[in-house]
Amino acid sequence: MLKDNGIQKVKLFDTNSSALNALRGSGIQVMVGIPNDMLEALSRSKQAAENWVAKNLSSHLSNGVDIR
Repeated sequence: MLKDNGIQKVKLFDTNSSALNALRGSGIQVMVGIPNDMLEALSRSKQAAENWVAKNLSSHLSNGVDIR
């Protein structure tokens, strides 16, 4: 439905596996927001940020979701 309406980019305000899986292979660019309550911790620790990406995004990237 998104592509039928000419949508090329979407923003998710949290990681949502169902939504990310639905966008797999669609060619639609996805931007995923970090929850506000995690911003401070992730900004202070590179390792925490890398862990968050690994836990929430990496599997979707390798499955064809165009996350920016």
